Amino acid sequence: MSKLLNRRKFIQNAGKIGLASSSLPFLAKAKHHKKKRFTLGLSQYSLRALLRDGSLDALDFPQFTVDQFGIHAIDLWEGGLPKDKLNDSKYLATMRKKADQAGTDLFLLMSGALDASENKREASTARIISSFDRAVQLGAPMVRVFLKAPGTNPTVGLQASVEALKPLADEAAKRKLTIAIEPGASPLSQSGAFLAEVATKLKHPALGLMPDFGKLKDNVYKGTEAMLPHTITVSCKMHSFDKDGNQPDFDYSRLMNMIKGSKYKGILAIEWEGISLEPVPGVLASKKLIERSLG
Repeated sequence: MSKLLNRRKFIQNAGKIGLASSSLPFLAKAKHHKKKRFTLGLSQYSLRALLRDGSLDALDFPQFTVDQFGIHAIDLWEGGLPKDKLNDSKYLATMRKKADQAGTDLFLLMSGALDASENKREASTARIISSFDRAVQLGAPMVRVFLKAPGTNPTVGLQASVEALKPLADEAAKRKLTIAIEPGASPLSQSGAFLAEVATKLKHPALGLMPDFGKLKDNVYKGTEAMLPHTITVSCKMHSFDKDGNQPDFDYSRLMNMIKGSKYKGILAIEWEGISLEPVPGVLASKKLIERSLG
């Protein structure tokens, strides 16, 4: 039997086992999830290995997520869609239809980086605006953007970031979209406190922050705390698990308690980035840890 067929058989069986053993406290139709304070979501990036080896078609991602994990809130990653279909309106319409048919809430499209340096911001802005147009066609209300703040001087980087983000946020507002800024594209942008300063100074209704525990390099706890007042969605990054099912890189109970103690309510999206487990068991282990950490 080929490796591809083996993987297909494995993920089918793993999904059945996972659903049977899970209490699924977050299981809800997309139209109902907003009644809960927190909803578990899944980033398409978590299944990148299945997309790359062909054992999962991108169009099947919504139904696959429901069937295998009992999750109804999903985001799409532009790198997880066929390159020749990114600007194909028929393909994007089909993806939107597939998401609707699966009863999923396609809440976000993951775009690339906005380079805030003066000589590069125009070109990168144009690329992000193309993502806005895709998000509108997909019916996704949020677009994830990395902010690449230039240099290492916080004052200079802050001013450049605000100048670059203001017109982009204006364009998002015209399309009734919201930008979710995720940390990680440059040294300054890996600081939650810096991103919080950007959001505070910009004060734009079409822009918020998206903590990613794995990309906050200064201090994941202080960084998350700083971002929470501006947070519109959360990327729950996972790299590996110890023998007790905990994420050794950071304390999930501490992070979830911080989130519960804030005013944030919304989606906690699993982003499995590890290689120690195949995608399906990696997502299932991530799901279990988040549920346990939330109490």
